[in-house]
Amino acid sequence: MENSHTAWNSGRMACKAFLVVMILSIFSHAGQAGIKTDTGNGNYTGEFISKIDIQITNAPGDTDRYKSIARDLIPIKKDEPFSPKKITETIKILYNSQLFKRIEVPDPLSTPDGIDLVFLLTPFGRIKDIQVKGAFPIFKKEVLNVMSIYTGDAFSQEVLEKQKSRIQALFNKQGYPDPKISVSAQTDEQDGNYTILVHIEKGNFYRIKTVDIKGNKYFSEYRLKLRTKVWKSSLFFGSAARFIEKDLKDDVKNLVRFYRQNGFPDVQVTEKIQKNESKKTLDIVFLIEEGPLYQIKFKGNRQFWDYTLKREMGLSKAGTKGSIALNRGVRNIREKYTRAGYMDAKIQMTPGTGKEEREATRDIFLRIDEGHRYIVSKILITGNHGIDEKRIRKQILTRPSGFLPGGDYALKTLEEDVNAVRALYLSQGYTRARVETRVQIKDPDSTKNNKRIKFLEIEIVVDEGVRSQVGGVDFPGLSVLKPQEAMGIITLAPGSVYQEDLVKQDETALKKQISEKGYPHVQVKGRVVFSEDRSRIDLSYEVNEGPFVSLGRIFYTGNFRTRSRTLDDEMQVLEGEPLSLTGLLESRRNMMNMDALDSVRYRTLGLTEKSGRVDLIVEVEEKKPYFFEIGAGYDTERHFYGNTTLGDHNFLGKNLNFETNLELSLIGFKGDVSLTDPRFLSTRISSVTKLAGEKREEFNKDFGIKTVSLSQNFFRPIPQRNLTLDLGFTYEFREQYVTGSADLSPEEIDGYDPRNIFVTSPSLIYRTTDSFVRPRKGIFSALSADISKGVDDALDDVIKLRLDTRCYFTLFDPLTLAVRARYGIVHPYGGNKDVPEDQLFFLGGTSTVRGFDENMLMFDEAGDAIGGRQSILGSFEARYDLGMNFEITAFYDIGQLKETIRSAGSEAFRSSVGLGLRYITPIGPIGLLYGWKLDPLPGESSGNFHFSMGYTF
Repeated sequence: MENSHTAWNSGRMACKAFLVVMILSIFSHAGQAGIKTDTGNGNYTGEFISKIDIQITNAPGDTDRYKSIARDLIPIKKDEPFSPKKITETIKILYNSQLFKRIEVPDPLSTPDGIDLVFLLTPFGRIKDIQVKGAFPIFKKEVLNVMSIYTGDAFSQEVLEKQKSRIQALFNKQGYPDPKISVSAQTDEQDGNYTILVHIEKGNFYRIKTVDIKGNKYFSEYRLKLRTKVWKSSLFFGSAARFIEKDLKDDVKNLVRFYRQNGFPDVQVTEKIQKNESKKTLDIVFLIEEGPLYQIKFKGNRQFWDYTLKREMGLSKAGTKGSIALNRGVRNIREKYTRAGYMDAKIQMTPGTGKEEREATRDIFLRIDEGHRYIVSKILITGNHGIDEKRIRKQILTRPSGFLPGGDYALKTLEEDVNAVRALYLSQGYTRARVETRVQIKDPDSTKNNKRIKFLEIEIVVDEGVRSQVGGVDFPGLSVLKPQEAMGIITLAPGSVYQEDLVKQDETALKKQISEKGYPHVQVKGRVVFSEDRSRIDLSYEVNEGPFVSLGRIFYTGNFRTRSRTLDDEMQVLEGEPLSLTGLLESRRNMMNMDALDSVRYRTLGLTEKSGRVDLIVEVEEKKPYFFEIGAGYDTERHFYGNTTLGDHNFLGKNLNFETNLELSLIGFKGDVSLTDPRFLSTRISSVTKLAGEKREEFNKDFGIKTVSLSQNFFRPIPQRNLTLDLGFTYEFREQYVTGSADLSPEEIDGYDPRNIFVTSPSLIYRTTDSFVRPRKGIFSALSADISKGVDDALDDVIKLRLDTRCYFTLFDPLTLAVRARYGIVHPYGGNKDVPEDQLFFLGGTSTVRGFDENMLMFDEAGDAIGGRQSILGSFEARYDLGMNFEITAFYDIGQLKETIRSAGSEAFRSSVGLGLRYITPIGPIGLLYGWKLDPLPGESSGNFHFSMGYTF
């Protein structure tokens, strides 16, 4: 008995030592996270787990939720054999989830029924908000960007303490030498989560007092100061005049760049700072050593202008650095000549000595002996049988001389041509194809435009060899796909032409398809076996599928307001199904497109360990849900106006956008309340419900309108085709009323009775523009219809069609051309023959034909605007970027109204031209334009000014 007892104790100790060593070896770094493990004092080999007890302590919020999460994460199940290794794996999973800051596994308890396990877990509190005070003029977003914590993140006191130095470094860079930063955490007693409080006392900053430039001779001090940020800052007051070291460094670089571009490659610019500590002011001096003005002179160049060759010297980019840059420039020029067919060109550089004129100059003489120009007169292709000559010539950049420009012989280009032809043969299965060239001088020397010319004949000789085709293809190791399915995935199917680069492509395609079946660790390797004569190849795609992996549970953290069900709608993967990496990426992309979220991060538990089940932790960072905006401005269409918007990006935690808008202007007021659902009934269709009211009296019209409407819109973007489909329904109460003292006939008075209208509005939008705010290329086109039905009478039984197309072209970097064409027609249907005046089209003004007053393209004898049933509008605009966020524009507008309700003379086209200046802001341009009428009528003004916010098109 004593020996048995000793053996029993020895076994217990050995088991305990083994388990402790295993756990500590893996989690030696986990002590700081609060992980504690005890393994007990018994040898449990062969015993089963009878009970698993999960105890949650100090949980922020719902304890049962964390207990449920832990139960799902723990892979150990009741009635399984006890395994120390399984406990180690469990602790690792819990640690990697980063949901629990303390993990304790007390001694397992041996009972008559088996082993009882206890997990003591303390969850992390989460950061629910970060409040920043005292940062202005630094934006809160800049402060948050330098911090390594975010809303929804796990709270850690150690990580919190590191934020102070990060924020301090930001303010140091922004010109505050000694900011006082405090970062603290405040616990919410209701849910146990944390609000981070960042309090900033910026302290004094160094204000730029004076900026001087010394040593400059060639350029004026004022001209150089205009190129510096620090001098511009010194003109302001308050924090705008603070010294920012980065701006000073940038100014030095800008001055050096400016001098080099103007012929001073040896320029040296240094900065000198004098501080007044008591007044916290700085005097900055830029010390400039201009060096000599380089004057590069060419002799003997007939093929290229001096200006072209100077650009090849490249002194404006890197300076001279002794003779290195000069020699590099000579090589560039020689290469340019070689590309142009001057294979024997010789360039001799003779540096001149400095001489005193207005200032020191240094002459660089480049004497060029261009030599003969080699012209290709003929290109022959021989030896080709499998590929026709026309297809081969498409691969060749070298061209014989003829009617079109070309014919220059360049050895490097010819070598590229040979490689292109060889690549063509390889793509067609000729794995042993050889391509060589033979160059012969065919014609005697000749002279043209004082240039010596030699004519060459080039022969491209092809030795095709045998064409390789795919014979058999097999997939050893593949079980999740049938051979027929796999064959449909690959490109190199039996009978196809063999292409080496397609093997890798097929490997990737197979891996992707197999991975989507739940095998994310799959490996595919293509093996190629050639026949003796290389006419046939057999392919073998060796597949190592790896373990099958299913998606376990999906857990969300950081969604304090957003409902889990709302996030579930964006997930393209389901629990229990095979793990799909593509589905995970698509799910993340969907959630990143939600207005409610700022960022989304994944944590996959068990993927790297090749576990059979992978649980997914989705960490989200929510945006601030509430927003308030207020603005005011002036434009020609409304004159002075003010507007305000109040809303919630995450209404009810469902990613709904609730918004109220109000605008007051000199032409009336309008307001609306809307609710936008981006996932109507959990589909990809978006829904907008809106209640709106408006009173509007547009300039130069003799009537106004009052409307109250309830509308429902559905739209579906199709990004793959750049399309948006839209279908809207509106019920509208409308009242048209007379402005001024117009005398109306009884028939006209009937048209001013209140009306109830139901409108159906389908539309199709196509957009490829590169920007919503400032488009520079692309197309925008919209086709829409309003099908109106009068509820009380047939007066509003009309169909209104509109087509609006805009095209943008950037010919070269500063210049963008914009073109617009718009057509509209309104037509009564049924028994109705009239169209109400407020349903007609009007032209003239800031957004249509500029140079005309608002709505005044056509007008009657009383000076009131006239509308028509048909409208045609065209605009052309050239926009030139001047730099410094300014843009100058020139435009031409033309428009026509047809089928007017009353006679107003000719219905011919009317047009205008004009100029304008815009200042580009982050939210769009502010513009002042003037348009001249090309055909002013008697008594009509010659033109009009237009002030606008944003582009007119």
